[in-house]
Amino acid sequence: MKKIAMPGTKAACVMIAVLFFSGCSKKQVAPTTQKEMLQTTAAVAAVAATSSGEVVKIGNDFRATVNGVQKYLGTDYIAAINAAIAGLTSGRTTKEWVTIKNSGSSGNSGGTVKAVNMQSYTGLDFSNTTFTCNGNDLLIVPVQADRKTQIEVKNLKVAGNPRYGIWFKGCTNMIISNITMNLTNGSGQYGLGIRVDHSTAATSNLTINGNININGGDMSIETYGLDGFTIGDVTSSNNYGCGVLLNQSKNGTVGTVTGNYNCNGGGYATFRVANSNGPNVTCAKVYSRNSGRGFFSVSGSNGTTVNTVDIANSTSHGIFLEDASNTKVNAGTVSGGHPNVQHVRTSNCTTKVNGQTYTAANGSW
Repeated sequence: MKKIAMPGTKAACVMIAVLFFSGCSKKQVAPTTQKEMLQTTAAVAAVAATSSGEVVKIGNDFRATVNGVQKYLGTDYIAAINAAIAGLTSGRTTKEWVTIKNSGSSGNSGGTVKAVNMQSYTGLDFSNTTFTCNGNDLLIVPVQADRKTQIEVKNLKVAGNPRYGIWFKGCTNMIISNITMNLTNGSGQYGLGIRVDHSTAATSNLTINGNININGGDMSIETYGLDGFTIGDVTSSNNYGCGVLLNQSKNGTVGTVTGNYNCNGGGYATFRVANSNGPNVTCAKVYSRNSGRGFFSVSGSNGTTVNTVDIANSTSHGIFLEDASNTKVNAGTVSGGHPNVQHVRTSNCTTKVNGQTYTAANGSW
């Protein structure tokens, strides 16, 4: 049979067509120009550049792989997760994921903060496994990020005594979902659940959603200097601080904050806004039982609206507005407080509970 020579470009195109479309039931059209061939090659390279990491336990060791290539094998749970993150695509501009498939413990800190350190455009899926903080000090942080963007943590359980369960500082475009924490209270030191702050740079655009249930510790969720947030429903129990505490944070919403024994006998509240918090903050509902306070706005906070409350048996105030402005509680009930409602040095504040409306700048009811 006579061989027919093919021009180089067309031959390359036919080869790509065979590689990409063999085995498909539908007839496909291969690229027919050099430009189209280059575009196809670039698209394939982009797909190939996407990396996926995994951490699994094998015997007593943790094995970290990226695209099936081993990056770490050893007993250090945190080192394994960090190795998987480090093995993802360098300089990426789309989010890549590390999946953690087994529970693990932190071990001791060594005297400095020991943490899983996130990078930009990274997601961590803990697959409902448990990260146990069993160090002998408050220097373990299961997940930490500093001045990063496009980061996500989901399906994480934290146990023990962390410094913070999750700590994002100076970050933007953050997602946290489906988090359960059972934090140890002891030795006069109490780890905090989730903290997002502006301690190293401006921070903005936080989403917390799914099942958020934090038991024990200090504050369950705390923000400082955050611009733009959507926090869903939060359940907080048996802790020494607030269920949700917003400091100097603005332009956001909070769902239902359900609190039981939040700072019982103390001054913190199930939901608290403080330190010039606001404006433009809305909370759907505060449900509080046996806490220090139910809802507390203080220290120059401005522009918070709570749509409804169900607050009972607070060891101090049910609702306390102090040095607050443009703050409103639109409906609900308060009982068993000491007192139920108090305004101190307020302006343009309205509390509508128990079928009555309170607008005075000062007074207890």
